[in-house]
Amino acid sequence: MTSALGEYASVLVLGDDPELTGDIGSRVESDGNGSDGDGTFTVEAHAVTPDAVTEERIADVDVAVVVDEAGLERVRSADRTGSVVAYVDDPTGEIATDSVVDAVAGTPEALSETVSWLLTRDRRSVTRSEPTRTPSRIEQLNAGMTELAAVRSVDEAYRAAIAVAEQVFPEYQCVVAVRDGKWVEPVVASSGTPVEDCNRVRVDSGVIGRAIRTGDTSIAPNPNPESRFDPLLTVPVGDDVVFQLAAAVDGTDEFDDADRRLAELLGSHLEETLDRIAVNETLRAERDRLLALFTNVPDPAIAYDYADGNPVVRQVNDAFEDTFGYDADTVLGESIDEYIVPPDAESEADDLNERLQRGENVRREVTRTTADGPRHFILHVIPIHLDAANAAGYAIYTDVTDRREREETLRRQNERLDEFASIVSHDLRNPLSVAEGYVDLARETGDMDHLDRAADAISRMDELVADLLSLARQGRSVGETESVSLSDIAREAWESVDTDGATLSVESDATLEANRTRLRELFENVFRNSAEHGRSSPDDPLSVRVGVTTRREDDDTAVDGFYVEDDGHGLPEDDIDRVFESGFTTDESGTGLGLAISKRIAEAHGWTVAARAAEDGGARFEFRTA
Repeated sequence: MTSALGEYASVLVLGDDPELTGDIGSRVESDGNGSDGDGTFTVEAHAVTPDAVTEERIADVDVAVVVDEAGLERVRSADRTGSVVAYVDDPTGEIATDSVVDAVAGTPEALSETVSWLLTRDRRSVTRSEPTRTPSRIEQLNAGMTELAAVRSVDEAYRAAIAVAEQVFPEYQCVVAVRDGKWVEPVVASSGTPVEDCNRVRVDSGVIGRAIRTGDTSIAPNPNPESRFDPLLTVPVGDDVVFQLAAAVDGTDEFDDADRRLAELLGSHLEETLDRIAVNETLRAERDRLLALFTNVPDPAIAYDYADGNPVVRQVNDAFEDTFGYDADTVLGESIDEYIVPPDAESEADDLNERLQRGENVRREVTRTTADGPRHFILHVIPIHLDAANAAGYAIYTDVTDRREREETLRRQNERLDEFASIVSHDLRNPLSVAEGYVDLARETGDMDHLDRAADAISRMDELVADLLSLARQGRSVGETESVSLSDIAREAWESVDTDGATLSVESDATLEANRTRLRELFENVFRNSAEHGRSSPDDPLSVRVGVTTRREDDDTAVDGFYVEDDGHGLPEDDIDRVFESGFTTDESGTGLGLAISKRIAEAHGWTVAARAAEDGGARFEFRTA
C-alpha cells in the first residue's frame, strides 16, 4: 500500500483515545474512498494509539492526523516523510502551531477536505515509469490544480498558475496582472517573456481594465497595434487579478470555446487558492494576535483542554508563573485545581468544572493559593465553543485582593462611624441636657449648687469624649512592639486606676510581645470595669487577680495568653455576649466603652478575648495571644 505507485494512499490517525481516533478514521475513510471522482486512489484510515505504532509505519503513510499531544510527540519522534494534519479546536494552540504540522482542521468536513488536497498534492509528484497515453488538457489542468492546492503564498500562487497554463496552453503566452490603485500591473509572465516587457494598463482602459471593471471573460483583438500578440483571452480572477492568454500575431492559432472554458476553470482555481491563502493569512495573524495577547496580558492566564472529562493545562503565561510560583513544565498536562485551589474551596472548584464541561461562560470571585499565600481573584473562564461539552478554553485570574481589603477596611470604618454617631447622639446628649438644665436653674434661682451638678455632667461628657477618642484609635495598628512583663504592666495600670479599695494579686508572670502603652490601656479599662461594676458592697472589698493561661503541647505546657478576673457579683448571664459592645453597660453612670476599647486593643495585637464567669462567681476575661 503506497502512493508511490499511484494506486493507494494511507492516512494514519494518532491519539491517546482509541474511540476518538477510530471515529475520525472512519469519517476520513468514508469521505475519502472514491471521493476523487476518477477512482485513481483509495484512502485507508488507520486509527492507532501512539504507543502501538512503529516508526516504520509512520514513515510509510501519506498523511498522519494527530488529535492530541501524545499523537504529535509520536510523529515528531519518527523519521517521517508524509504530511501532518492537526485535528484540534484551537488553531492558535501548541499542537496546531508546531513546526511539524503542515495543516490544521477543526471540523470533520474541514479534515476530509484537507486530507484530500494533501493527498492530491503529493500525488502530483508521482513519476510514472511507463505512461500509456498523452494526458488530455483537462487531465493536465486537474493535475496542475494540486500545485495550486499546495502553495502557501500569493506569489507562489501566481507562479503556479503560469506553470499550469504553460502545460495546458503550450502554444500561447500567458500573464497574471494585479490591480494597484488606478493601474493594472503585470506580476508574472510565461517563461521567455520577461514581465518587464509586459505593459501595465489603466483600470479604465484596455481589455484587462475592462475585465477588472466588469468581471467578464473576453476574447478580443489586442488594442496595441505594435504588440506581437493578438488576439487576447482575458479572465478576471476575483476583483483585482486578471489571467490573460495571448496568441502570436504570425501564428495560426485562434481561441475557441474549449480554450475559454479551460482558462476560466484555471482562473476559478486560482481565485479559490488566493481566497484560501487570504483566509490562512488572516487566521495566522489572528493566531499571532491571540498568542501575543495571551502571553502579554498582565493577569495570570491558563489555556486548558479536556482529558478524560477533566480540564488540564495546555499553556500558561508569564504572569501565571510569577503569581502562583509554578513554571509551565510543572503544570502542563495537569489539573490546575490540584496546585492552586485551597482545600476549603474544592467543592466550589468542582461546581465550576461542571459548568465548564457544559460549555458555560463562567465569571466568579474565588480564592486561590499563590506564591505569597491565599489571594482573591475574579476568575473569568471562556470556552472556545460556548454550549459545547468539554470544549477547550481560557481562564484569566484578575487579582482583587487589595480592593477586597480596602472594602473591608471601609466597612469597618463605617461601622465605627455608626458606633460613634450612636454614642454621640445618645450618651453625650444626655449629660449635655443635664448640664443645660442645671445652668438654667442656677440662673433662675441664683443657687450656685446647681452649677456643681452641671459641672458633674460636663465631667461626665469629658469622660465620654476621652473614651471615644481612645476607641477611635483602636482600629489602627499597634505600632512598634517590645517584650513586656505581664506582672509589671498589670501593676503599672493598677496604680493609675481609682480602684476604691480593691486589691490586686498577680498569680503568675509571662513575657508578652506588645505595645507597652496600648497594653497598659487595655488593663486600665478592664480594671476600671471591675472596680465600677464588680463590688458587691462597701464592706466586702473587691479582689482582682491576673495570671497566665496555658495549653498542653507535646507533654509540656505552653503559655497561650493571660486573664483578668474578680470575685465580684459577676456578669449579666443573659447579656454576657454583649459586654464588649460599644455603649453596652449595666451602670447608668458608665460609658459602656471600656471593655470595647480593651477588645479593640487586643484585636490590634492579633489576640482574641472572651468573657465568662469566674469559678467563684465573679467576672473573668481571657485574652488569647497564641
